[in-house]
Amino acid sequence: MNKAFFFLFFSLFIGQSQAQQAVIRSPFVKMDTTNTIHQQISETLDSLFTQISTGKLDEQYISSDHRQMTYSLLKSLQRYEVKKDSVASALNDKQLIQLYPINDDQYSLSVTYMRPRKETDATLLYILHLMATKEQGVIRFGVPLDYLTRHWATTKIGKTTYYHRNKLNTKRAQIFNQKNEDIATRFGLEAEAFDFYLCDDYQEILKLRGIQYSATLNGRYRDGYGVVDSKIFAIMNNEDFSHDLFHYYSGKINERANRNWITEEGLAYSWGNAYYTDPNGEMITHPRLVEELKAYLTDNQEASLWQLFEANTKIFNHLAPEISVRSTISGIIANEVERQKGMKGIQQLINSGRKDRVNSYMKAVEDLLGINRDNFDERVSYLLDKYELNR
Repeated sequence: MNKAFFFLFFSLFIGQSQAQQAVIRSPFVKMDTTNTIHQQISETLDSLFTQISTGKLDEQYISSDHRQMTYSLLKSLQRYEVKKDSVASALNDKQLIQLYPINDDQYSLSVTYMRPRKETDATLLYILHLMATKEQGVIRFGVPLDYLTRHWATTKIGKTTYYHRNKLNTKRAQIFNQKNEDIATRFGLEAEAFDFYLCDDYQEILKLRGIQYSATLNGRYRDGYGVVDSKIFAIMNNEDFSHDLFHYYSGKINERANRNWITEEGLAYSWGNAYYTDPNGEMITHPRLVEELKAYLTDNQEASLWQLFEANTKIFNHLAPEISVRSTISGIIANEVERQKGMKGIQQLINSGRKDRVNSYMKAVEDLLGINRDNFDERVSYLLDKYELNR
């Protein structure tokens, strides 16, 4: 970066330490101080970020549309603010860099967050994109989800409304719809309705959520997001989000402190899918992983199922580097628990404990099925062989 330009850019954040605003204004922002709504936006933005910096967040500043999602975004900023030391807290690190009208009562605005330390060490942390809307004479802020998807098509499949730019894969959407019904029913719940946004990657999801840039999330692209406020954002443009749908429904009836995540991930793999897509963009299913595991054991006769499970060895990199052999095996075991003990057994397995999760999980599995470390290879190998019969 040009040294003179860097100094100018940096000085906008550090050199204005006498400014009283929580959010300073770039001299390039087209803000008219005689414009009433501009003045309202400026004053309310200051009030909002002053609150955030003191660990408070009044919902009067949040738009009625997508309130929960906006609240979640602002809470994440609040968590950052309360961790700052006294030196960092005294610096002007937020700047309004863009403001323009969408219509008479709504404006699009961007705010940057810097981490200023010394002249050569300033770091851009965030660029936020918010919508400022005049509601009942008051300025409120919200995420730009509706604005950025205003030209997308919508298609309803069952209880899910898909928002998409390209052709919808209705077969995948119907699979998701059926799993929505099945997973909810197994937990004794009514299947819910969702808004499902088909996005190319995680960076696009961030933008829809009001985060144009995040230093900590920079480069992350293979994840989805949801379920939040009945909204789902696709993993790599795939219509089936049933892995996290399992976690969502489970969380409605199981306390977080008790939930064992070896169990949860195994069931999410088995009842839903393995969350990630393969190199062809297809969702990776549990039956496919079982076949891959069988093939691996055939090619690696010395391999131990217990050792694979305990170490969570990476054996599925050719499909997706994130895929877990432990969760694959846990899904096989969960299927047998459900076959023998029904949902009562599944609930016992889920609630076997969050802490010391491997030992907690193995204690529950031994209580339910008699499987332990000593007989793990033999007993799980048997379940693997008869997997198709129990599906």
